[in-house]
Amino acid sequence: MRRAAVLPLSLLSCLLLAAHPSGAQTSFDVRNRDGISRNPAGVRLLLRTIEGKLTFHLFDTIPVELEFSSSRPSTYSIEFDEEMNFAGSTHKFEIDPEDAVLLTPSELEIQGVICCESDRHYLSQRPTVFKRELTDYLRFERAGTYRLFLTTRRVFKGPRDSDDFAASKILLTSNILTLTILPDDPEWDAERLAETLQQLHDPHLKADYEALEQEITNMSSETSQDLARANRLDQTKFAQAQKALNALDTREAIRERVNLMDMMSKEDISLEREAGESGGGSVLWQPLLASTTRPDLVVASMAARAAGPDFGVDYDYVDWWAKYIIVRDHTGLFRPFLDEAEHQKRLHSFAEYEIAAKQGVVLRLESLLVAKRGVARDITALTIKTVNAEIAYETKGKGQSPASR
Repeated sequence: MRRAAVLPLSLLSCLLLAAHPSGAQTSFDVRNRDGISRNPAGVRLLLRTIEGKLTFHLFDTIPVELEFSSSRPSTYSIEFDEEMNFAGSTHKFEIDPEDAVLLTPSELEIQGVICCESDRHYLSQRPTVFKRELTDYLRFERAGTYRLFLTTRRVFKGPRDSDDFAASKILLTSNILTLTILPDDPEWDAERLAETLQQLHDPHLKADYEALEQEITNMSSETSQDLARANRLDQTKFAQAQKALNALDTREAIRERVNLMDMMSKEDISLEREAGESGGGSVLWQPLLASTTRPDLVVASMAARAAGPDFGVDYDYVDWWAKYIIVRDHTGLFRPFLDEAEHQKRLHSFAEYEIAAKQGVVLRLESLLVAKRGVARDITALTIKTVNAEIAYETKGKGQSPASR
């Protein structure tokens, strides 16, 4: 009779750890464990993908849900408003490994909010769920297995004080979510592009989107509008097609993304120019350019479209063009960061690079202006004047622009 070998438990554990080095705790694991240990008793933040899907294509959207709950009724509240106070805009993802991850420009740029409104509700055992796309926050540059968790300061002890619009002192930490990103698949890319373009050009899908958008606009509460846009409007087939196209980083898809950008009219630009002391304009949200892993292709496509004699280049177009010049030339600014000091340092660098990038874009537009025709020439000329006024305002008192240093 063969006798089974029995190893001491401590030795067995060591052997297993040696055989599977990934089982060793990393600083990422420690930060997550320590963060969860500091969560208030009974309060839970669950990060999960929709329908439990954990494997995605490289250029896929990644729909996620953020689920908040508390086993202690009428004890902890959550801020719903993500636009008009500081608490609602404090989501931050930590990723392992982070060397192949790019933050979206909006994630780097967030410095504050328009103040001040609040819409706070008590948490209960019935979950409060926010639907999002991970690709609104970050992008994966290559295939691999990634782990991530979320932290936020939007949960508070008790109700809101009447004059308190700051982020919470409570830093809530989620579970770790593990995702597998597949290598690029050109056949899948082509099928995805054809499908999304068909949906974006479907008049019925667009009509349904616009009808819901109008319904949401008529809501009396701005917070209700924001929540409905994220949890309802952004989940429509038309909006999902926009997000899907935004995530496709093939040369053909990026060309389509740039060509489908909405432009402002000549009258819109005049109003924007007159609205601000600096002559700057308000940047419109562009879901088709919200993120990319190929800023070189975005910049090239934007330059090509801008050269068209009948295309009027507006302020919004210049702003996105400059952003992706910075992503292309200073990619390190858009890597994940752990502390706010590093974030502020990068914001300062970004602001200086942005002036230089816009100066370069304006020089390009000035050279293209002679070939522009009709309204396209008028709009482009207004944009050049607007951006030059903004640059002059930003560099006032500094002696010289970053481009000439």
